[in-house]
Amino acid sequence: MLLTAKDITKTYVLRTLFRDLNLVIEPGERIGVIGPNGAGKSTLLKIFAGIVQPDGGRIASAPGLKAVYVPQDDTFEPGKTPRSIVTQAAMSAVEVHDEHEAETLAGIQLGKAGFNESNINAEAHSLSGGWRKRLTIARALAEGSGEPDLIMLDEPTNHLDLIGIRWLESIVKRSAGGVGGSSAIFVTHDRAFLESVATRIIEISDAYAEGMFSVRGNYTEFLRRKEEYLLSLIHISEPTRLESKSRMTS
Repeated sequence: MLLTAKDITKTYVLRTLFRDLNLVIEPGERIGVIGPNGAGKSTLLKIFAGIVQPDGGRIASAPGLKAVYVPQDDTFEPGKTPRSIVTQAAMSAVEVHDEHEAETLAGIQLGKAGFNESNINAEAHSLSGGWRKRLTIARALAEGSGEPDLIMLDEPTNHLDLIGIRWLESIVKRSAGGVGGSSAIFVTHDRAFLESVATRIIEISDAYAEGMFSVRGNYTEFLRRKEEYLLSLIHISEPTRLESKSRMTS
């Protein structure tokens, strides 16, 4: 077990996003989180990351867990460059002990993200949306010493072109499910990304009795299992309707 969410409840003003929601993230899982807009997908991810506190329930993580969070929207200090941003993030990594080590780690992560001398020292705010997304991911990976145990991503394919998405897929597949037993959980509307990367999909919705529907497999398997689930509900309710009709005619 890497992370366990037990009886998580979150309410904003008069609206309850989810109540008594339970989820366990196991080593090696790549979990895609889907659901209707406003269901609380991003909020749940922030609760896992410790950014937002739940109104009820608790989060328990494995001892020494290295978890990193990639927000949907990137934020960088004015005047900062990719090199300085990722180096600063690397300084917070547990395994990093000095600035030289942090610079080395930053260079490795930025290189993997495709940065080179033409943009590694550019002002971050001048970069395109796709490069800022790559920078946000590289920063998070540096915080986790390059190999986090758990990486949490909110709409990670936003602004990325096809090459960027393929790079992201390789990052998630390598970071999650490897020998080290790391995992990933991500919120996305990108069905192709779900199909390619997810080993488990959960849909958050108050339409389900437990607040979510969980299926192990990719997006195709999720759709198949969801259809079976909905058909089972129809079959369960059919005898009730027939019984009611029988009472009316007797």
